[in-house]
Amino acid sequence: MLVNFDRKKYTINDFLDKSAWQLLFQEMPIGAMLRNLGSLTELGVLRADESANILRVESVLNKQEHLRKGRIHPIDVLKALKTYQSGGKLGRSLKTWEPVPRIVDILEKALELSFDVVQPTGKVFMHAVDVSGSMSWGVVDSVGLSCCEIATTMALVTAKAEKNYMIRGFATEFRELGITAKDTFSSALSKASNQNFGGTDASVAYDWMIQNKFKADVICFWTDNESWAGYKHPSQALAQYREKVNPNAKAVYVTLTPYNITLVDPKDPLSWDLAGFDPGTPRIIQMLATGEV
Repeated sequence: MLVNFDRKKYTINDFLDKSAWQLLFQEMPIGAMLRNLGSLTELGVLRADESANILRVESVLNKQEHLRKGRIHPIDVLKALKTYQSGGKLGRSLKTWEPVPRIVDILEKALELSFDVVQPTGKVFMHAVDVSGSMSWGVVDSVGLSCCEIATTMALVTAKAEKNYMIRGFATEFRELGITAKDTFSSALSKASNQNFGGTDASVAYDWMIQNKFKADVICFWTDNESWAGYKHPSQALAQYREKVNPNAKAVYVTLTPYNITLVDPKDPLSWDLAGFDPGTPRIIQMLATGEV
């Protein structure tokens, strides 16, 4: 088995000692570094008293240019942060490590920086976030993040990148969450978390947009299931919205813990169900928004 970093190849035997990992570390691209911080810590390459190596991590992860060129999405950094903080308890790795506080600090800064490197689509987004209490409980195994953390991250990305957007929470009514481009991830998560005020009715988002004549190009729903508690199916509410406000509106329903029902009219070419979540989902949504697919 060969591993290739920047066109240099190493056999699997090279991974067996600290000196080999030190060599690899010096040449690691940003994506590989994010994925291997735990292994580097377990082997002692990253320690509180290894100043030069800590500085290298900082120089790579805390520069917007590197994040942009590496196409690092905030979801990637958040996953790395949560995994690293867990000391190996999250994810599928059998390795364990004692997190280095300075690395945690660097990752937290990288997370905030990463929100400013996502390319805008130029579209008007409505993010409708399920704010029922269960959103904070379930964890999406593919990324090790709660449904609320994923939804908040994606909404905040839009707030940072796009000029025109709206972020609201739905249950049996549609509420302003107060998330803006000025928020940090932590403050946005606090606003979205634990606002349980009823069942799950996605149609209330359309009712509000019709009443307020809010013309969204893309409406993204984020929920941990696909149930609804209203008097009409969301696809019916979307049809009304298109008739009264924007006939070309696109709707994306991201169901982070999939169920065997759908919110989409199968005959509607401008609506999509995305079941589950992985690091490629943000790119899919961006492509749907811009018409690349």
